[in-house]
Amino acid sequence: MISLISQLATRRGLTVLIIAYLVVFGAILMTLGQLREVSGGFGILDFDQGYTRERVTEVLGSYGERGFSLYGRIQLLDIFNPALYSLIAAVFTYILWKGRGVDWLCLAPLLGGIGDYTENVTLFLLARGYPDVSDDLIALSSTLSLIKNALLVVGLLPLLVGLIRWGIGRLQRS
Repeated sequence: MISLISQLATRRGLTVLIIAYLVVFGAILMTLGQLREVSGGFGILDFDQGYTRERVTEVLGSYGERGFSLYGRIQLLDIFNPALYSLIAAVFTYILWKGRGVDWLCLAPLLGGIGDYTENVTLFLLARGYPDVSDDLIALSSTLSLIKNALLVVGLLPLLVGLIRWGIGRLQRS
């Protein structure tokens, strides 16, 4: 995986990743806007910091047929989103730590993407089974939401530390 990240650590590789991410995330945002319109302002559970049965019922119950169609499109796009954002962060982390003997740090941002995928599976199952969803699945999905957020923070720490080190180095040279 480190070799793939190192191959993407070029101007061309980063450009392709960033353009792909902007297209996917832009499509998600556009569809999310449409979903909010048809659901009376409700969005998606992905952005919640954990959730309850009441919250799941409130959000999914607001969708209707058109809302579930839009949510399905968001879920399809969300197959690509975690891979793209975590790879972009991994490539930047690799660039910032390259040659320091800790190339493995570039793998840390992938943790957030993995956490996002696990949550997305449970959100898919919740939407597919709605209104008949189990409390266990809701609890699992909510827990995975919290874990995803923690993994995003932990995964971005090497990138943030690398950026700070880079900035300090730039200031010392000037």
